[in-house]
Amino acid sequence: MPRGLALLSVLSLCSAAALADLQPDYWDGEVGLASAVRLHGDEAITQKQLYLKASLEDSWGDSFYKAKARVRYDARYEGDQPYSDAARDDYRFTADWRHLYWGHRLGDGELTLGWQQVVWGRADELRVLDQVNPLDYREGLTALLEDSRIALPMARLVHPLGDWELEALWITDSKANRWPAEGSEFDGPVFTRPDPSLFETQRSEQYHGSEKFAYGLSANGQLGSVDVSVVGLNSRQQDPVYAITGIAADGRSQVQARHPRYSMLGSGIAIDPGYSLVIRSELAYFDNWQVTNPYRSHGSDQSNMLKGLLGVDYLWRDWLLSAQWQEQHLLQWQPGMLTPERDRLFTLSGEGSHLQDRLKTRLVMAFSPPADDNTLLQGIFTYKPADWLKLGLEIDLFFGNREQAFGSYRQHDQVRLSAGYLF
Repeated sequence: MPRGLALLSVLSLCSAAALADLQPDYWDGEVGLASAVRLHGDEAITQKQLYLKASLEDSWGDSFYKAKARVRYDARYEGDQPYSDAARDDYRFTADWRHLYWGHRLGDGELTLGWQQVVWGRADELRVLDQVNPLDYREGLTALLEDSRIALPMARLVHPLGDWELEALWITDSKANRWPAEGSEFDGPVFTRPDPSLFETQRSEQYHGSEKFAYGLSANGQLGSVDVSVVGLNSRQQDPVYAITGIAADGRSQVQARHPRYSMLGSGIAIDPGYSLVIRSELAYFDNWQVTNPYRSHGSDQSNMLKGLLGVDYLWRDWLLSAQWQEQHLLQWQPGMLTPERDRLFTLSGEGSHLQDRLKTRLVMAFSPPADDNTLLQGIFTYKPADWLKLGLEIDLFFGNREQAFGSYRQHDQVRLSAGYLF
């Protein structure tokens, strides 16, 4: 709660600064209501949220700072509610920094220190190169990356070199993906936890000192008419790998959640052949990757991994149409691994802006072949009838096999509504 109170204080200061006409370089805020309604089952309302967002930026000389925070209170977890105590404790009141850092300009480059989000790659809502920040899955698999990324404390140096831009990261505290709380709306088979009837789960392994650090390098530039990016990352896996550590007194296997260290080397290209087309591709190689395998005496196997993506963008009138194919391949796959040898995902999306940019639309179909096994249909609509008012509508429909990622939520089809006051 102290962190939440601190964030509330910062948001209040942002508003107070504006009211006092202190004139920072940039500030804005939004306060609003959001609700979600499930289209199946007896518990129709799954969210009754009050949220507050604020951003503040200022500079003096060669120094600058950026603060962006979000506070959410969900009344659905008050009183009689169908979710677990863990879900209530995690989601009734939350507060987080989206960015909080100080920066200093170094010639044409800059050094920034603090909690930051780093976006690598050009994929539309798919993660091949974009592996720096972990994700918060409290809203399942449908949230936009800009809303679900978790900021990390880091030192980040960006500097141009000729036609290239070089970037170096030193992350001082690696974090895991934040899975949905057990017993929450989007807890499901895709977030596999050990069966308590068979396994006794011990406290996760703790990392200290240099063990929790992560390091990254990237270079972005052009080779002829081709945009090129090259990235390297040494970090810890963001999803847990369960290792067997012994036998409990009642005969169950004792397991511990671990986050092994790995290295990634990747590259991305983008080509503009004309005709309103852009062709994109990304490829990443993951070394020393670990996968849970409950049939092994130690509980996991190592398998180097490849992730690749091919995408095509087409600009048609007021719409950006995208088609993407992503594939993940475990190169040393073994029977019993809880991750499949190959995992494929195809997405079709369209983003449009209408009514003088007051209405923005995003339509998505995502599926793993065959489509009837695992499909998501999503529509996100944002309308600003006035400069101070923002209305939102999101529709999520799930189809397929209950053992697949989207299919496991097929009784969780929902409509989300929001209304925000902008200041």
